[in-house]
Amino acid sequence: MDSPALLAIAALVIGATAIGLVIRARSGRVVVADRSGAADARLAVAGADVTLLQLSSPVCSACAVMRRVSEELVAGEEGLARRELDVTEHPDIASAHGVLSTPTTLLVDAAGLVRGRIVGAAKPAEVREAVQSVRESIGASA
Repeated sequence: MDSPALLAIAALVIGATAIGLVIRARSGRVVVADRSGAADARLAVAGADVTLLQLSSPVCSACAVMRRVSEELVAGEEGLARRELDVTEHPDIASAHGVLSTPTTLLVDAAGLVRGRIVGAAKPAEVREAVQSVRESIGASA
């Protein structure tokens, strides 16, 4: 093998590693106080002060992880609900909220205002902390 071919292979390996590191760093990223767009009552579950709205896709393996995390949290916390929508069936909602990857979980208040987002599969403690921050921001704005 000649030198240019080895350099090309090395560049590909380095590039793929860099892309993988960026993807890993962005996964599970939590942003509170997102407030993207106007309130949309269709997003919230009636009777819940905070809804975890997970936007998923049929081929998303991380969606199953995030589904389990959110189901566990909802089972243990009053006033917290979850919904899951398939982005292929609801592209208008995905587009309106700038969803570029799945899973993306929107933290929605009772009025349907997006108060935060989680991109990728997050740890239970991170989701619990995000829900608490949203609840505090709801209390502060009430």
